[in-house]
Amino acid sequence: MRNLFTSGRPFRLVPYFFLLSLLLMAGATVLMAGYLRHYSSEQLLKLEKSRAASLVQIFENSLWTDFRPLLPLAKDPAKLKQVAGQPRLREAVIRLMSGTDVIRVKMYALNGVTLFSTDPKQIGEDENDDEGYRYASAGTPASELVHSHSIDAFERTLTDRDIISTYVPMHDPAGKIEGVLEIYLDATSFVVDSDRQLRWVTLAICALMAVLFLAQMLVVRLAGRIIDRQAAALSETNRELDNRVAARTWELANANANLEGEIQERRRAEERLDHLAHHDPLTGLPNRLLFQKRLSRALSVPDLPAYKLAMLFIDLDRFKDVNDTLGHFIGDQLLNAVAARLADGMRAEDMLARLGGDEFICVLENIANRDVAADVAGKLLALFQQPFCINGNDLYLSASIGISFASHDGADVDTLLRHADIAMYAAKSAGRNRCQHYTPQMSAEAEQRVVLERQLRQALENDEITAHYQPQVNAATGRLVGAEALARWRHPTLGMVPPSRFIPIAEECGLIVPLGDQILEKSLRQLESWRRDGFELPSISVNLSTRQLERQDFPQHVARLLQRYQLQPSDLELEITESVIMEADNAVNILAELRALGIRLSIDDFGTGYSSLSYLRQLPVQVLKIDRSFILGIGKGGEAIVHAILALSSNLGLETVAEGVEEPYQLEFLRAAGCHVIQGFLYSRPLQEEAFASDWRERLHTPAHP
Repeated sequence: MRNLFTSGRPFRLVPYFFLLSLLLMAGATVLMAGYLRHYSSEQLLKLEKSRAASLVQIFENSLWTDFRPLLPLAKDPAKLKQVAGQPRLREAVIRLMSGTDVIRVKMYALNGVTLFSTDPKQIGEDENDDEGYRYASAGTPASELVHSHSIDAFERTLTDRDIISTYVPMHDPAGKIEGVLEIYLDATSFVVDSDRQLRWVTLAICALMAVLFLAQMLVVRLAGRIIDRQAAALSETNRELDNRVAARTWELANANANLEGEIQERRRAEERLDHLAHHDPLTGLPNRLLFQKRLSRALSVPDLPAYKLAMLFIDLDRFKDVNDTLGHFIGDQLLNAVAARLADGMRAEDMLARLGGDEFICVLENIANRDVAADVAGKLLALFQQPFCINGNDLYLSASIGISFASHDGADVDTLLRHADIAMYAAKSAGRNRCQHYTPQMSAEAEQRVVLERQLRQALENDEITAHYQPQVNAATGRLVGAEALARWRHPTLGMVPPSRFIPIAEECGLIVPLGDQILEKSLRQLESWRRDGFELPSISVNLSTRQLERQDFPQHVARLLQRYQLQPSDLELEITESVIMEADNAVNILAELRALGIRLSIDDFGTGYSSLSYLRQLPVQVLKIDRSFILGIGKGGEAIVHAILALSSNLGLETVAEGVEEPYQLEFLRAAGCHVIQGFLYSRPLQEEAFASDWRERLHTPAHP
């Protein structure tokens, strides 16, 4: 490629720059000198105009009364010359202007006729074509600088003079313009001095420009040498570039042979990326994206028969416990083992996908009838009967499966998936390790749960949750020793909502903490109110949830409530189920803090939580509450279990409370067996605060017989 530096005729920077700089500097010098001359003239005219105005004022004050009679003679030039040419007027003007730069004075009437002049020959002349006169007669003073080779002054003739003539309007006492006075000022000395100063300034500018020009020329010559060297280097670089281009061309020719191999490698990489985009990275199974694409394609078949395509939603039971206890690494290995075992149990034409976490989807196509899906689900559940060997450990696991059918339960992917998910949760609610077919009733129940959750939130905000109280009676004496506070919800339209319906919802959606806190505070407030009214209930018992026990500040919260209602810690008993203790993190430490405050602790529903006896010995509890299911076994062969629980509590030094006592023979058995406290319908159902106090106020210190 040829450019400015490698062309046949090299560019000569110095001559062109010399001419251009010279022209620019000369032009700049001329412009600056012209501007200075113009500026000096403007300043001189401005100054002289001010001086002329002062002289006119003096003239008006001193002589205008002598010259005003001339105004009527402006229309009679002959008589005007006779009167205005009187020597006394000229001598009066000369005396007034002596000692100033004024060399001539002229006076004009408003019709343009010269009323007076120190040069008598000019009296009576018409000056309407004089631009300065026209400006002054209109009320605007005007000045101009001219050069005159000869001019008649007051008593002599001056030659080669620079004259400033200024036209100034004359006014009568009322301020009205009567005429125009023209004053000629000799500015020769000022102009000569300005020209001399201007010449010196011009010479200084020229000298400065010359120095600047020489400095630029030195820089440009140096730059020219550098450019020449760079041009030579560039030429050499171009030759090297030509050689490299030739070499690169040869290399590209050889690279074409490998291009096909690179293209093939790219295709394989794209295939790998596509596989990663559509498959689960942990198990290698199709992911949600590929599952949705394939299912959408299968559902697009026109007139798809009912029960021809089924979706199985598989969710592992209690998989979270594996991650929490053994770690996520073992959990991932277990997921891989589950995926491999499920894949082995599938037909080749069916699709198994992992949606995420511990959720899997199985799509069965071209099945004969509805029962086939249930059979396949049963076979998949049977795969979990054998343990999974992970890192030398045998892990037992189960699964819950929800089943939905295309066309029958939904015509699109999202609907089928949602209904299979609902059926899976129904399987979990039914006890896990089973399958459930979707029914519209399940959706209705799910929607009811959502509605009930929203209404429960509103109920907590509107203070609709109340506490009912069930008495706890000493088994030996029949005296009232306490009461258990139980949450009750009276809905404005639904009426009484049973705890078995809203408590699980509160636990699932996180409302159990505000619900438990409300019941705890209402119970303590009610106990303080009863005592203030003279109803001395010994203590009150309140249930705790897992979420409450997980709060690190819960002991301090309870202490603040006791202090607020002026109660002692021994007035409160907190009930915790075995499952709550097992699920809550740091449960033993929180219970120890509560016990250190002096609060009584009891294990509710003992015998149903499968906790170990060694773990029970570590708990700072004082009371065991025997579950109602064991009480119902009294008289039906279940007495041995109750004896065992009572013996265990006696050996551990724990007090016992029997829940759900409804029959007199159950009471007699428990008394004889050594149970300390009785609670159940035999004495009373849970009652509102007014009914409870009214019913038990008289029996607080007297034996209570059912």
